[in-house]
Amino acid sequence: MSYPVYRRLQPFALVAILSLALAACGGRSESNWIVYRLSAEPATLNPYVDASASYAVLVLNRNIMETLYERDNESVKLVPNLATGCDISDDHLSYTFHIREDAYFSDGVPLTGKDLKFTIDTILDPKNDTADIRSYLNAIESVDLLDDFTVKITVDKPYFLHFTTLAELWVIPEHIYGEGDFNNHSANRSPVGSGPYVFEDWQTGGQITLARSDNYWGETKPYAEKIVYRVINDNNASLQALKSGEVDVTGISPEQYALEASQPSFQENFHVLKTFSPVDGYIDNLSYIGWNSKRPQFSDKRVRRALTMLLDRDTLMEQVWKGLGRVTTGYVSPDSPEYSPNVVQIPFDPAGAVELLKAAGWIDSNNDGVRDKNGTEFRYEFIYNPGSSEMDILATTYQESLKKAGIEVTLRPLEFATILESVQTRSFDSVALGWSLPPETDPYQLWHTSQKEKGSNYTGFGNAESDKLIEDARLEFDREKRIGLYQRLHEILHDEQPYTFLFNRQRVVAASKRFQDVTMYPQGFDVHEWRVPTDSQNNQ
Repeated sequence: MSYPVYRRLQPFALVAILSLALAACGGRSESNWIVYRLSAEPATLNPYVDASASYAVLVLNRNIMETLYERDNESVKLVPNLATGCDISDDHLSYTFHIREDAYFSDGVPLTGKDLKFTIDTILDPKNDTADIRSYLNAIESVDLLDDFTVKITVDKPYFLHFTTLAELWVIPEHIYGEGDFNNHSANRSPVGSGPYVFEDWQTGGQITLARSDNYWGETKPYAEKIVYRVINDNNASLQALKSGEVDVTGISPEQYALEASQPSFQENFHVLKTFSPVDGYIDNLSYIGWNSKRPQFSDKRVRRALTMLLDRDTLMEQVWKGLGRVTTGYVSPDSPEYSPNVVQIPFDPAGAVELLKAAGWIDSNNDGVRDKNGTEFRYEFIYNPGSSEMDILATTYQESLKKAGIEVTLRPLEFATILESVQTRSFDSVALGWSLPPETDPYQLWHTSQKEKGSNYTGFGNAESDKLIEDARLEFDREKRIGLYQRLHEILHDEQPYTFLFNRQRVVAASKRFQDVTMYPQGFDVHEWRVPTDSQNNQ
């Protein structure tokens, strides 16, 4: 899976397939179609206005939309794609991309430097809902067309990820998106790109269908005639759909893996693939509970630490997630050098949590069983996506633990789109979510104070020291020095607890063995390689 450099929000319970072709499900398996299960429906198929959510990317990336460079399946290194190369100035202040001259969009219109310039100008336009990705491009001073296929981008200060961010931009067609309201464009539901698949149909609440492009410019064509993304919210229903042949690929929950998918009888008919933080600095499923620090209940870091101490994460991982993962204490993979060795996991300690709550002034002054302070009772709402039984168990277990400590929490399971709206408008108390993170680390979008209002720092974290660490790291091209800065940021986050960091979980995916050439690469698998022998095709 090749994500652009910025972070993408996931529901905590996400079990959709995070593959290199980034697809998901719809329709009954037919011929050499690939039918994926998608655990939630995207709000839009515009990759920039939905930059915080994973589902649009699952459908679009490398299928409909393409980037200047893409990541090699095995090495995860960036290699030329829509661009043939890039000239970088010695001072890291200019990047000149050479666009290949034989690429075109699926409607036959040539892809040129004008489209790259339009893409960047659109992202930088403050009237567009592109704040997440714009935060990575805000140093751009000018975008100049040197000729139809050469674009020079000048920035006002160095940034160690300028090239990576630019190289992984999806190039969108100016002749499609250049007219109308970009945020609410009709193409947001029927996108046009330069990739090997074209948008065919979106049945709201049902499925999204892509068809192999007969007009693809690239030399290598995918084998599957169609990729269908079927929205199935329930894990048990998705597994039954897999076994009945209505779905070809689905994520497997820990319970499903322990009871069924780990068994030889299951694996006779299905590929069972697992991956776990395989690339240095890469993690694709950091899960957490975020605390809205604007709420009086969560404004004190002692309280946030107490809330972490009231959740038995180790037991949940072993008994509920069946050991398919590990408890984490920060925003990067425990395997990453940016993960500070000085941070020690906060233990499950209800008695210690009660003492912290008392020290922070939260006592039960009227003996009603709920702590209070300055006239505010410690009651709050916990929103989460109910996409898995594991998440339901975590929520109810946590609710009981909090009740014993004098905190009353109301559980509110919601659809992912509603959760996303709540965090974007900062109208939540606490929320369970996850992040998809790229190989290179820059926490600006997540933790810089400039991102509190419209960026992804929706918990309201940040101070002068954390901001300086983030800003200094962006200017540091010596990775060892940058690692030291990020380790210190990890230590501050651990002390402040804007999140209760939960798990770095293994992905488990099952795919029908009617497909050959199914390889699990460091970032997922590439369905463009999958073949279906004639005698294994379903002609229904």
